[in-house]
Amino acid sequence: MPRRYNRTASTLITLFGSITNAILTIQVLAAWRTLKGEQESEWDSMGDKWQMTSVQFICALLALYFAASSAVSAVGFHGILKHKPSHVRFYRDYSIADFSVCAFATLLAAYASFLHPARTTICETFSRNPDLLRDVLEMGLSLENCEQWLERGIFAGVVVLFVIMVIRLHFLLAVSHYYSHLSRHQHHRTPSHIHAHSHSHSHSSSFSSRSHAMQRVYVLPNTTSTDLENPETEMVYVAVPRHTITDAQQLQATEAWMSVPSSIKETTVMSEGRHHRHHSYGHGRRRSASQETTGRIKLDMTPEEGLLPAYERKV
Repeated sequence: MPRRYNRTASTLITLFGSITNAILTIQVLAAWRTLKGEQESEWDSMGDKWQMTSVQFICALLALYFAASSAVSAVGFHGILKHKPSHVRFYRDYSIADFSVCAFATLLAAYASFLHPARTTICETFSRNPDLLRDVLEMGLSLENCEQWLERGIFAGVVVLFVIMVIRLHFLLAVSHYYSHLSRHQHHRTPSHIHAHSHSHSHSSSFSSRSHAMQRVYVLPNTTSTDLENPETEMVYVAVPRHTITDAQQLQATEAWMSVPSSIKETTVMSEGRHHRHHSYGHGRRRSASQETTGRIKLDMTPEEGLLPAYERKV
């Protein structure tokens, strides 16, 4: 329910702001064109021309302000309808800045208007411009009660502006809450395959680094080169501990690096666990199973020939 309320309130305030600011922009532009047409006919003195230029400048600023507010409200309205967090965030940030500036300007204008010199200046402006005084006579303002009327009017205007600020703050909070919900929803809707891809990539890289672990080995020189001349001869390398060979062989050994797949280690660990779990089946059955799984190695050798060539130890 709060989510739907925030979305409805955000939609209403953006639509209302877009239409209202567009109407105010048209009204200010119409007033600016009217004042521009009357500049040469009724405002002849230098002081009046300067005042006319100031009024036109203020009208131009107001027109730009209302036009920008209308455009930003339209962007926010489009973002709410299309569920675009970037557009809603742009409207929210602009609304926060606009609310802060308007609140500060309202307080400053209210403080300046309550001062006696400010009211006196406004009344003198009305007395020098009969056309403006004729327009405000319908509201009960005259030269005799000008300062009292301004004091009451300023107080009523401050109250109205305060109520408007409270309403704007309420809608601004609704827009902020809706943007928070929309951004969280957009974050949850991000495709999970990106994270899965990164996870699989890291897993594959770690697996490849583990599966291609390097191990240092020592290669002994070949003593019988007749077997190497035959291309059909298959060579078999047997792992022999380094401390079991002689010192002369260790001096002739060549250091090398080879990759050891981790699958061999994992198979060894699994076979050891399976060996402990099935210990009750007997040592003979385990030996036969191990021979069937690992296979046999056949070496071409004479009955009395050892695995390594014999070397004479010099004393």
